[in-house]
Amino acid sequence: MNIKSRINSRKILLVYFYEQYFFDIAWKKQVLLDDSDRIQRIVANPDERENEITPSEVLTSDYYSDVDHEIAYIIENHFSKYNPGQIDFDYIKVIWPHFGTYKDLVREKVNSHAVTFGYDDMDIMDRVLFILGYTEFKELKTPKEVILNEMIELAKRYWDEKSPKLVNWIGHKLLSE
Repeated sequence: MNIKSRINSRKILLVYFYEQYFFDIAWKKQVLLDDSDRIQRIVANPDERENEITPSEVLTSDYYSDVDHEIAYIIENHFSKYNPGQIDFDYIKVIWPHFGTYKDLVREKVNSHAVTFGYDDMDIMDRVLFILGYTEFKELKTPKEVILNEMIELAKRYWDEKSPKLVNWIGHKLLSE
């Protein structure tokens, strides 16, 4: 295993899990979809209305059920600087199917350790990071210290200044059980 390719793969799956989490939430909040559809219709050129695709059409399409297509899209559009040798595809193949497997368990475990607010009150990115870290811990048996370090580094890079402390504190408890 190449460490750099594993780190790159974590970033790719972080984007994929974030996308999945966002769409899970959006799907449950029909008002969000209705507003998005309405706004798109208002700003769309009347001549192009026949060709427009609404957010709800995207969410219910087959596009989001083709994981290979989604991962390829994420790599092409967000991580195109990586060549295939810089991505650990075996890691991706093991971790991506488990986005939903541990989501409820992670919510329950995080809620048991959160003091001032619950899992559902956390930023989506923090939730996704907990799911990604826990999934790797369970499926690949990566040492918790390695996962915690990477989770904290990702939090420093992609979130606000309080996220690394939250990730460290709750992540440590989450992975110690």
